[in-house]
Amino acid sequence: MHAPDAHLASATWLYLGGPSGALHCLARRDNVSPLWCLLLAGAAEVAAITTPEPDTQLPRRGLRVGALRALHNWRLFCDFIAVHPQYHRVPALSIYLSAVAEWIEQLAAEVGQSLDALWLQGDWDALSGPFDEHESSRIAFWRWSADSRLALVQGGDPLQLHEITQVVDFESLQDWVRGFGLNSLEHPYFHSLAQEEAFEAQGTPFADFQQAEALPFDPWCEHNFRPREQAGLFGLVDDDGAWHEPPQWQEIRPDAGSLVRVWVRRDALWGLLQIEPTAELLFAPQFDAVVDSAAGELCVASLNGRQGLLDIALRHWRLPPEHEELRRECSGLLRVRQGERLGYLDEDGQVLCAPRYQQTRPFGGSQLFEAQGVAWVVEAGRWGLIDTGCRELQPCQFERVEFREEHDQRGWRVWRDGHQGWVNAAGVLVVPCQWDEVDCFEPYQHACAAEGIYRVQRAGRHGLLPSRGDWCIPCEYEDIEPLGVGPGAPPLPEDALRQAAEPEQGDLAVYIADGDTGQSRLLIRVRNAQGEGVIDEAGRQIVPPAAWRIAAIGNQNLRWLRLEDEQSHYQLWCVERCAPALPGWHAGVDVLDLPGQTLLLSFAESAPRDSDCSLEFWTTEGVPALAGRFIGLLGEVLYDCRLRNDQRELLLTHWRRGEPVEACEILADGGTRAVFIQPGQAPLVANEEWQRRYRQGDLNAALALSRHCETRAQAYQWARRACGLDELAGQASAATWLQLIELSLQGAGDLYEARDWVERGLAAMPELDERARLWLCAGRLWLNPAAGRVDAERAHQALECVQRFSDQQDAEHIESRYYLGHYWYEGLGGTVDRNQARELWRSAAADGHAPACEALLRLLIDDAHAQVNSDAAGQCLEEALYHARQFLAHPQHGVASTTLMAIRYQLGELLLVCEPVAWEEAEKVLHQAAEAGHAQAMGLLAEKIYRDRASPLKRAGAATHWAWRYAAAQGLLATADKGWRRWLFALVWWLRG
Repeated sequence: MHAPDAHLASATWLYLGGPSGALHCLARRDNVSPLWCLLLAGAAEVAAITTPEPDTQLPRRGLRVGALRALHNWRLFCDFIAVHPQYHRVPALSIYLSAVAEWIEQLAAEVGQSLDALWLQGDWDALSGPFDEHESSRIAFWRWSADSRLALVQGGDPLQLHEITQVVDFESLQDWVRGFGLNSLEHPYFHSLAQEEAFEAQGTPFADFQQAEALPFDPWCEHNFRPREQAGLFGLVDDDGAWHEPPQWQEIRPDAGSLVRVWVRRDALWGLLQIEPTAELLFAPQFDAVVDSAAGELCVASLNGRQGLLDIALRHWRLPPEHEELRRECSGLLRVRQGERLGYLDEDGQVLCAPRYQQTRPFGGSQLFEAQGVAWVVEAGRWGLIDTGCRELQPCQFERVEFREEHDQRGWRVWRDGHQGWVNAAGVLVVPCQWDEVDCFEPYQHACAAEGIYRVQRAGRHGLLPSRGDWCIPCEYEDIEPLGVGPGAPPLPEDALRQAAEPEQGDLAVYIADGDTGQSRLLIRVRNAQGEGVIDEAGRQIVPPAAWRIAAIGNQNLRWLRLEDEQSHYQLWCVERCAPALPGWHAGVDVLDLPGQTLLLSFAESAPRDSDCSLEFWTTEGVPALAGRFIGLLGEVLYDCRLRNDQRELLLTHWRRGEPVEACEILADGGTRAVFIQPGQAPLVANEEWQRRYRQGDLNAALALSRHCETRAQAYQWARRACGLDELAGQASAATWLQLIELSLQGAGDLYEARDWVERGLAAMPELDERARLWLCAGRLWLNPAAGRVDAERAHQALECVQRFSDQQDAEHIESRYYLGHYWYEGLGGTVDRNQARELWRSAAADGHAPACEALLRLLIDDAHAQVNSDAAGQCLEEALYHARQFLAHPQHGVASTTLMAIRYQLGELLLVCEPVAWEEAEKVLHQAAEAGHAQAMGLLAEKIYRDRASPLKRAGAATHWAWRYAAAQGLLATADKGWRRWLFALVWWLRG
């Protein structure tokens, strides 16, 4: 692509074509969606076939793949989605994905050619930004993007879903529309998906789709009156049909900006009518055209082909109609046309600028991204900039100006003599036109917005140039961007909402100009052949370049940086010492700023539980600030090797007050203990501290003791104390009632009072998640006879409340589906609905709920046995097989061993009855269940896997071994290990067979 095209709009195209030469444009967009990439995986690079469009970059290269190959790619992707654990939660997704292939096949039929003769082509090499200007094509990048996505699909790992599709939430239709690009094909079916907020229950197949007729636009929809015709004339009626303005006009037209004024026509002339609060004719029909809105006090109007300015309040001409054209601008300006030239007047008709310009752009107003009070004008083919007083901020000297919405409030890239410069929003040429390329740093796309600092390029190398200051960074780097202000800049005020380490508003270059030049005022991330590094505005090296990634920490003056190596290990870097702050590399690092003290945090993945991480605290000198390692803070387990924002805020709040916080410490023997920690003090054993606080009347201390007891019985007793039921009286929180109820449901206490405890918990102003858990407990208790009389309807109401007060991925939401499934399966409400139970259990099982998976498998197997039609029975067994495999492939933590054994046994049983028999897989899962003590699995191993004549795994010794163990598990033998009785049993067993 030629450099002069870089200022034009970028676009991409997707085509279906063939040997006949007829092209179908499947889509035209300003980006490439993951959907397109999957279709064109394995494509060859070819010349682009797009024809030129005005003001649009013309691609030169494209990717082409045979239509059959594209559909094969698509089937691979659909198969990948079909085995995802959440697939059964949104059955409509498969219908929407199938529509892509159906549409391509439909187009092939319309052109009358076979699919093997057709191809798909994507012309995608239009460059996305000015810094790609000297690249000949980006098509190699898109080819890699398409091929790598298909490779991940073929890898089959569901955890790669986001990398393949850019979908974050599998069950969000809008994620599939926006992220994946389900609406990126030019057909009403796919466009309609963007109008839906959520997946339908089943979805509309492509073949059944009927495009809805577009509703005509009603320009009167926001008015209190609307026109009605009578005898060829129009008037206005209210909602009751009563005349507000009698029918006397040949046409009534709503004003573009007003709801209380309308234009009325008689013959060829227009007048202005006020319609609220009462109908009043402001100007009788006299104007030959409607050229402006009458929403304000002034309005441009046309009389006898000439335009003037009406004063509506005074009802006369403010400026007589003697101009060829008037256009109202901001701040009382009027643009006037005289022949081919444009100038400006004020509202009193005084000439501010005689007509001289060939072209003008509107003055910026108060809209987002607009530069206020300035306008670009063209004279003698050159661009200049003026203000609202028509004073020349920049003479008409620029060959071209780039107008980009996201830049206008930051200024404009300008060209003169083939080189680029930058004019800021105040109209100052802050970067002279002597560079190959100039750009600013757009907010939300860089480490900081860096207003007043510009990236310049010469000979393919980048540097920085400030709008003000005694420094510049020469063009020596492959890439460059500011990270934020350094220790030498004026201190930034504390502001938790500030996005980056820079002032919220104003010119960053001006801000750092008042700093200490002996220290680093601005930290700048650079990249060269050695890797990524950091320098300051004076060119001093802060971090040497190497194969790591560097990020700022915090939103105040940067004193610490986070380094990440190629293995995703992290290190803290001290800006002032230009050296590492901690010994070694870590799974995560962070910084806490306390009054008079800064703590450095390091995370490690090695912890007692695989899902946890451990945390250590350090001083700024790199020595431990608190003895020990911790896997929990503030009553919560640490995850993801980082502190959440709410954890950080609570930690800072407590320590700034001098209050210790609860933590879970790792002991030398690998165990853990609860402690209270505070910088500069030895850890306090938490149990002793909680006991002390409880004796002082703190019921929440009793709740903490309940949560850390070794036995349920002890936990139950402390939960009762936390609720004020034993020893101390007090006002219990919803969390304490919830702890007591859940322990009771686990068998630690009597359920008889638990229903009352639920009501007391709900009355204690629970948090939203606590409310959902309390409703779940209520549903379970109303179904449990041990808690009193069973009331299925109240249980159903409580479980429905759980659905309303929780998100679909919450544990209580998933478990409520399991119990609602039992409600319908057992007909507790009076009606048995096995289909409803199946859907609820299917949904819960897809989210990893083990009891729901077990119940679903039993239901599907029972349905298969009840089917008369063998095909229907086979479908039930195939679905059961799918769910069992999916659950065991993605097991959840904390699944009861008995449930896991049962699911493995059910899978083994299914594998032995489905054709073809998967003998090895059945042996594996049955062996796992049998080793865990499942007697029926032992029997299947003995009878089917190792004894059945059809089994390729038949082994007499193994069959006898598992027969003995089955007999011992069933009580037929005292032991399977020794004694004459086991040999007698074996003899009888073999003879029986």
